[in-house]
Amino acid sequence: MTRFTICDDEPEHGELISRYIKTEYAKHMPETDIAEVVVYQSPQEMLDEAIEDTDIFILDIECGKSSGLDIAKEIRRLNKNAGIVFCTSHSNYVYQVFGLTPIDFIRKNNIEKDIVQTMYNIMDFLREKKKILVIEKGDIIRLSDIVSVNVIKHDLIFKGVNGERKIRANLSTYEEQLKQFGFIKISQGEMVNKDYIKERKRDNLIMKDGTVYHISRSRVDEIRRMFI
Repeated sequence: MTRFTICDDEPEHGELISRYIKTEYAKHMPETDIAEVVVYQSPQEMLDEAIEDTDIFILDIECGKSSGLDIAKEIRRLNKNAGIVFCTSHSNYVYQVFGLTPIDFIRKNNIEKDIVQTMYNIMDFLREKKKILVIEKGDIIRLSDIVSVNVIKHDLIFKGVNGERKIRANLSTYEEQLKQFGFIKISQGEMVNKDYIKERKRDNLIMKDGTVYHISRSRVDEIRRMFI
């Protein structure tokens, strides 16, 4: 699930964006992964309630008496990993957002068309943030939750903090993508997520949960250099 939070002082406008977000998100993701969209009219209420759990904020640059730019600065201070999309009626604001690194802009007079391209940009952002691996039939695995990947017979086992996932595949099919997302190959049939490694001891990797993974002889020197 991905959580979108919209802040717009015009309720009907916020609900319109919400409907478009849900429709476009469903085109990119499997049915098991839904968009949860919450709409606020009050910027302060949004900051009090939604700052930690939101993946994507969609902010009206002119939100009543509040400035969407100031709201975005506060979001950046409290939640550096969230994505921000601005919604505006005035293109001149584009030049005032340096340092806020928004994902995109949605023009109020062109929402239906803009939201299509914006969702592509949002998906690129989410794939990087959540390390989304697309597997067969458009299904996904969130690699940010995966500790290790290993081969057992003809299956690829993704071991995560919330359990295991098994698919019919070879490691070679996804090896390059896994490397791009920070996975280290420790043997011919096993890779581990660098984010979950606590330390290396000789030819073992100690994970943050205490699990020990043995490094094969052929991989020891390469992995040792990573931890120098």
